[in-house]
Amino acid sequence: MSKSALLFLIFFFLFLYIRVKLFKLKINFLNFEPSKRHKNLVELNGIIHFHTVYSDGSGKIEYIIKIAKRLKADFLISSDHNTLKPKYDGLEGYYGRLLYFAAEEINTGFGHLLAIGINNEIKRGDYFDVLSNIKKQNGVSIICHPHNWWTPWKNFKVKGYDGIEIINLDSQWRGMNPLYIFLVFLTYRINPFYAMHFLSHKPKKTIKFWDSVQKHKDLKTGIASTDAHSNVKITKNFKIKMPKYEELFTVARTHILLDKRPSGNQDNDKKLIAGAIKNGKCYFSYDMFGHPQGFYFEIFYDDKFYVSGDTLNMDKKDKNAIIYSGIKINPKKNRFAINLFHNGARIFSSKNKDLAYKIEPVSRSSFFRVEIDVYFGWKKITYLYSNNIEVYRTIPN
Repeated sequence: MSKSALLFLIFFFLFLYIRVKLFKLKINFLNFEPSKRHKNLVELNGIIHFHTVYSDGSGKIEYIIKIAKRLKADFLISSDHNTLKPKYDGLEGYYGRLLYFAAEEINTGFGHLLAIGINNEIKRGDYFDVLSNIKKQNGVSIICHPHNWWTPWKNFKVKGYDGIEIINLDSQWRGMNPLYIFLVFLTYRINPFYAMHFLSHKPKKTIKFWDSVQKHKDLKTGIASTDAHSNVKITKNFKIKMPKYEELFTVARTHILLDKRPSGNQDNDKKLIAGAIKNGKCYFSYDMFGHPQGFYFEIFYDDKFYVSGDTLNMDKKDKNAIIYSGIKINPKKNRFAINLFHNGARIFSSKNKDLAYKIEPVSRSSFFRVEIDVYFGWKKITYLYSNNIEVYRTIPN
């Protein structure tokens, strides 16, 4: 190799190293006033689904709680495989303003089911037996990582569950193109943010499944889960602690909307959070690009506001409803689009401004949700996903 070619390669790789090292994408938000309905709601952000030394994770609960507190999460829900031992060992409770409680990821014949808000451990087994046990405990049943390649969900027609993991970060990185997986490993120690930003791709297959299972008065909630293990198996006897809990916890969060502030009583607040997740009173986003500021999605009808998880009966003759959605992103810094979906199909898009859309009386059950795309130059990221609002009509006699 000639001296000039060697110098070129040195400068080329130095350029790539500096580019990766300094890489950062950040959304610029404006100051805001909450929307009329959202003024009366309390928003909490949380980290759902991670594994600890109680199953196949590498971290102790106490260590992970410290990380979540430092990252300013409001609630933290673990999900070790087929065990509630963290609860039995007395680890649930408030740690400052952070509420931690244990859920359970249960093996069933159809795949893994996440049980949130339960108090008694459920044994692995038949899907319907597990589901029945969750319901008896007034828990929440969530299908885990439905489309990953090593433990996929096997029965997409089965009924009874409450929701679906739309974003599962473990699935996001394991399911990537091998080239991107190579880039993650190659750049991880140089700049974890650069490596982790590859996880923010849109899980199209799971979203299509989610849209297909919405039924009248049976909305299926969608959440974001980290599924963090910090324990990647390379060989039978060799594992590496990546991605780290701290890094995955910054990537995506589920944000819940409550009608009242948590009381500070851990049992009551656990029920409050689990109930909000079950009822779709939440949205989820890639918070690594910025904590959502001023997001709202609501329908105004007959002098009343409806939000994600609500069901609206347009029973007034010839009376229309208006969908409103917005987020306080600075359009001078980041281009963005608020996309409105009806029964899984995009029907309207508002670019760089709040969305308003009129709905005429419907003839059948209709499901509306929004996605927000943010642009960083040429790069587009679907940053935020709302849950659905159902609209239907009962014609009075």
